[in-house]
Amino acid sequence: MIINATKKMHARRKPDLSISSTSYSQLSPSITSATFLSPRVASQRHLLGRSPPPSPSLPSLIPRHGKKPTSSVHSRLVKRLLIGFCGVTILVWLIVRQLYFSHSGILDLDSDDGGDYELVGDSSLPQEPSAIMVTDAKGNSKWTVSIPVTYEFPLKPTQYQEICSQSMELSKQLRSNSLTKHMLGYYQQDKNFLDVQDAEDQGLLPTTKGSSRPKGFVDDASMANHKSASNGLKVCDRSLTYVMETADAGFGMTLLRLWMSYGLAKKEHRAFFIDDTRWPYGKYSTYFAPPPAISCIPPPKTHIIPCPHSARHILVSAATAHHTFGHAFTEQYEDATKMEVQRQAPIFALLREGYEALFHLRPDDSKYVARQAEELYGATRKAGGMAVGMHVRRGDAHPYEYQYSKDYIPLDRYIDAARRFHISPYESSIPAGKYKSKLKKNKKRTPDTITNNGKEEKQSTPPTLILASDDPDIYLTAEMSGAVRAQDRIILATKTTLEAASGRKNPWIDEISGWEGGFYRDVFWSLGRPVGNALDINQLDNNDVPEGALRLRELVGRAYLLDLAVLGRADVVVCTVSSAGCRILAVMLGWERAVIDGEWRNVDGEFEWRGIV
Repeated sequence: MIINATKKMHARRKPDLSISSTSYSQLSPSITSATFLSPRVASQRHLLGRSPPPSPSLPSLIPRHGKKPTSSVHSRLVKRLLIGFCGVTILVWLIVRQLYFSHSGILDLDSDDGGDYELVGDSSLPQEPSAIMVTDAKGNSKWTVSIPVTYEFPLKPTQYQEICSQSMELSKQLRSNSLTKHMLGYYQQDKNFLDVQDAEDQGLLPTTKGSSRPKGFVDDASMANHKSASNGLKVCDRSLTYVMETADAGFGMTLLRLWMSYGLAKKEHRAFFIDDTRWPYGKYSTYFAPPPAISCIPPPKTHIIPCPHSARHILVSAATAHHTFGHAFTEQYEDATKMEVQRQAPIFALLREGYEALFHLRPDDSKYVARQAEELYGATRKAGGMAVGMHVRRGDAHPYEYQYSKDYIPLDRYIDAARRFHISPYESSIPAGKYKSKLKKNKKRTPDTITNNGKEEKQSTPPTLILASDDPDIYLTAEMSGAVRAQDRIILATKTTLEAASGRKNPWIDEISGWEGGFYRDVFWSLGRPVGNALDINQLDNNDVPEGALRLRELVGRAYLLDLAVLGRADVVVCTVSSAGCRILAVMLGWERAVIDGEWRNVDGEFEWRGIV
């Protein structure tokens, strides 16, 4: 292993220091004010004492006996000595400070997230994953990322967050010493960044062995047969790896970020890999068919870093999504020539590309969705009717609209929106505008005609309402009595239903828990595990999930996907944009149908479709 002897610096979080001063803080307010502000006390100390009246005699213009006033010469000498001493002291202090920092390599940095960092110089690499500062062969200061080979892939979310925070600080510090001090654009190269591969080639980082590659990647058609470089496949020139993980137990946001990452990888001509090592829902293959084939092998695990985006091999996860898809990404990909939701078209296109490439359910679930959609929608469409899909999210997801932000959107809004979809093509009183394009699309669904006293009148076929919700009680409400459940392959049941099915109920011990109220994070983490209270949930080890608990999680995930897959085949969709599932349904319909033709309707305030951040 070759390590350049040049001093390396890495950023670490500055420890908290407590410095107390007793100069003034220990003085009581009364003493402080009396000593420094009161003329009376100053007078008592002879500072303002009475002095005799000045002499009326005029000063002599001729020095007495020809003697020089020695007092003025002495004072000038003292002043010169003091000035010289202060100058020497400051000069010595600057020299000592420079020598101290050159040896210890400590430089304070203020982080944007409120934390303090310090650059620590050392001739050896840090023992933990860090952003470090190195000096290249030309003597220029650069920064790169060092991940010890002993660490497993992927790193912990907090470690990836720390690397990105350190990277931003090192980049800002080096740019502060150059002419480029402004924030870098999404695709603007940081001239001070040295890619991991380049750092290894220059001997600034230890050379990584080819065998140290990630082990948790989802196998595709090519990866299953090519596990190493011995078969002649080369390492991918550029890649993007999406790590499937979530802290809030949600499935929808993971799906959106997965699709966005795929679309971005294709846009940037990167190979795309998926890692499901720490996904709380289990394995990717439990839900989906294999992803598209890749004709190269993954890079070494130490080359895959979360920041900066210009790196050859980048990683995206829930912990780093705000770095990859944050403000700079929005500025880059929004269409500045458009207004409102039309600006989101390029971002929507990235998601759509990921959906088309990756949303292929496992074979048995895919066949069920096809049969269910034909059964629910076939007869209605043949009769000239409209199939309206409704997605009602409850649980721990609350609306954006302020008056319902602590509650949920009333079910009447869903029904009214569904009726609006149904009657808009036929009612002349509806103002022309957003739904005008639907008149063209519904020509094939011209309402049937009936005869009333010899006069023909139009009678439209009633719409079919298809409902999916995370709250089982929604299906039993009076408002949704005319709706049909989207799928019955996997059903989330209430406690009452489970007790009735089991035929037993313990009056003293609450042995059965259902999905009352919808999907909640804590309920998901406690599935199949002995949990008595909130403290027990916080102490659960999510890296060690029992087999039975994992099976229950898989059922919850598959039920969510089946609901979305069936609703995604409806003619129109009604939902709340505050829900990730609602935004997914818009992507399933496509930009033309969902946004241009208005076949996707949000009932959560006046908000439009938005991306993932």
